[in-house]
Amino acid sequence: MCSKGYLKRMLPFLATFVVGIFITSFFVTITSPSLRKSGYGKRHHEMKRLRVENEQLRMDNLRLKNQLESRTWSESDISRTAHNQFKSGHRNLGPEWPVEVAPVPQPAPRSAR
Repeated sequence: MCSKGYLKRMLPFLATFVVGIFITSFFVTITSPSLRKSGYGKRHHEMKRLRVENEQLRMDNLRLKNQLESRTWSESDISRTAHNQFKSGHRNLGPEWPVEVAPVPQPAPRSAR
């Protein structure tokens, strides 16, 4: 008698569970994930390649920054500018940068105002 009550409770649960797994199998893979080393190896090599590429880009960026600084701020330019400013009485010891003046805009016609 006890097993009949147990069966009445478990049978609907098991049937619902099996139907749920069946429907889920259409949308999600139910199999266990494969732990083959080939997948790990591909990701590992890709990450290693990206690290090397990142390091090369970092070094190129640093080289270009240094090249730009040496071109604009060479020591002879700085010392010559500082010496000329000191002789002329100016206390600003930075190199002189050319200043571009923006063109004056044309006045709007009276009809547009």
